[in-house]
This record gives sequence, C-alpha cells and structure tokens, in this order.
Amino acid sequence: MNQHLSEETAPLVPVPASRRRWLSHILAAAGPDLVLLVLFLLTLGVLVRAYGASFKWVEGPIVISAGITFGLVAIATVRRLPAALRGHLGARALLVTTARSTFRDWAPFVALMWAFQCMETYTGVVRKTTIDDALYRLDLAWFGVEPTVWAGRLFHPLLTDWMALAYGLYFIMPMVLATALSLRGRREDFREMSTAVVIQLGIGFVLCLLFPAGPPRYYEPFQHGVFTPPHLHSWVGIFELQQGAFDSADPLRTRSAFPSLHCSLALLTLVYARRFGSCLFPQRPRLYFRICLPVVISLWLSTIYLRHHWVPDILAGLVLGMLACLIAQWLRKHWPSLPRAGQGRSADGPWSSAVSKTWQRLP
Repeated sequence: MNQHLSEETAPLVPVPASRRRWLSHILAAAGPDLVLLVLFLLTLGVLVRAYGASFKWVEGPIVISAGITFGLVAIATVRRLPAALRGHLGARALLVTTARSTFRDWAPFVALMWAFQCMETYTGVVRKTTIDDALYRLDLAWFGVEPTVWAGRLFHPLLTDWMALAYGLYFIMPMVLATALSLRGRREDFREMSTAVVIQLGIGFVLCLLFPAGPPRYYEPFQHGVFTPPHLHSWVGIFELQQGAFDSADPLRTRSAFPSLHCSLALLTLVYARRFGSCLFPQRPRLYFRICLPVVISLWLSTIYLRHHWVPDILAGLVLGMLACLIAQWLRKHWPSLPRAGQGRSADGPWSSAVSKTWQRLP
C-alpha cells in the first residue's frame, strides 16, 4: 500500500536543464516567424498529400516580395563590393553578413507568399458547401438591405477608379514599410511585422478552408439583374485591369472571401505604420500613418463598393488583423533570445549598424 502511494505521489522527473537550453537556443535562432512558417508549410504538405499538388510560382505577392529581397541584396552588394575587392579589413565579412541577414529576414516572407498562393487553391475542397447564404442573411439582418447592392447608387467611373486603386494597394503599403525597416537595419521590428503577417495568413487560411465563401458579385441569386449598374466600369481603366486579373483566377476567388485578408492586411499596415513609421520619415514619424489612413479607409469601403466582400467578411478580417498584431507583439517580448556578445555592439549585427548609419546621413 505504502509502495503504491509512493509511486503515485512521486515527483515528475524534470526536463534536464541542458535540454531546455538546447530547445531555447533552437527557438531563439529560428525566431517565431520561421517556426510559424514551418507549421504553415507542414499544413500545405498535408493538403498536397491529401488532395494533390497545386503549386503557383508567378503571382503578384510572390514576385514583389522576392524582387524586394534580391533588390536589397543587390544594393548592399554594390555598396560593399568595391571595399571588399580592395581588401579593406572586414569589408568582405560585412558583405557576406549583410546578404545573409537580408535573406534570413526576407526568406520566410517570400516562402509564406508562395505557400499562401498555393494554399488558396484548396479552399472549397475540404468543405465544399459555401456559407454565402448565411453571410447574405447577416447583411440583411444588420442593415435591412444588402450593402453591396445599395452601394450601386453611389456609382461613378472616377469613384470606381479610386476604389480599385485603394483595393490594389493592400500589399504595396506594407511592403513599403517592410522595405524601409530592412534598409534602416531595424531587424527586430521587421521580424515582428513579418510574424504578424504569418499569423494573419495562417489563421485566415484555416478559416477559408473551414468557411468557404465567395464575393457578392458571384452570389448566384445576384446574377440576374440585382446590381445597378449590372457591371461596374471606371474612367481610366484601373478597375477593368484589376478585375480582369482577379476573374482570371476564378473559381479560386469564389471560395476565399471569409475573412477579408485585404481588410486584415490593411489594418496591420495601419498598426505598424503608426508604430514604425519613423523608418520612412524620421523627423515626422506619423506621416506614413497619415498617408496610409485615407487609403486604408477607402480600401475597406471598396470591398463593399466593388462587390468583393460581405460585411461579416470585413469584420472578421479586422478582428484577425488586430489579433495577429497583438500576438506578434507578445511573441516578440516572450520568445527566447540568443545571448548578446558584448555591450557596445548592435544585437542585429553589422548590417544593422552599417545601414542605419548610411540612412542617417540622408535628409
């Protein structure tokens, strides 16, 4: 009896300190952005295994993020290569460190864009029944009318151009901020923002799988004269160019409206433009936020005006965007970190200090 009790009440064997340190070191070296990306890629692998491969390589977000990455490496190489060729002390090591740091920061982001573009094709496969009817009923219950139909009375070709432009800037605005953070050498800020994007797209994709939904313009009951005008058109052709690109991806676009990742990423842009805007305008740190604010508000409204989203899509996207920012900020504070060697040296290495000094000389 006593032996039985002693076995039940025996303390658990603690994890050896060396193993904890090893795990902490691995997590610190990888960073939350890379760890979450691996989970994202594992999910893609499961989908490929279950439903077959459907890879995409030439999509806007992939090309833009990869182009920025190689552009930043090229800029650093052009700037540092002459000194390295002349054999200046430490120049070659600084060149290698700069390129490696840039690839380390941007590679998870580029891989994420590729994975997400591939994953979008699986929406409507795991769950084949869409939730469009439920979203439509919610709109009617909240407003008494369908907002995308009501917005037709505001139609004007120039307004359509502006709304299409704002909608298309959803990816450009955060990329401007991310590029500036990278050039300034603010690697920790960049990684927090990158982590927020990974979280946003990861959760958003799971929701797209579980709750496939299409935009109101593809809703079957709206295909027979509900919209006025039946088809939007613009003054200078921005909308037609954009809509042609979107519709060429059909039926992919008809299953990934909930939540609105355009709205989510736009909110994320506002949050980080306010927090990190000094990387663009050091003397006026709120300027980029003020530039983005009217564009982001127009983007949110454009999702209704252009008939891309139901209102619940927008609300879900806003909640997701704020949640991703909060989680990323929490992870930055609590994620294991590597020990810093020396007090007088930047924690982000030579790339941070060298590039920061270069930018500080600019007006």
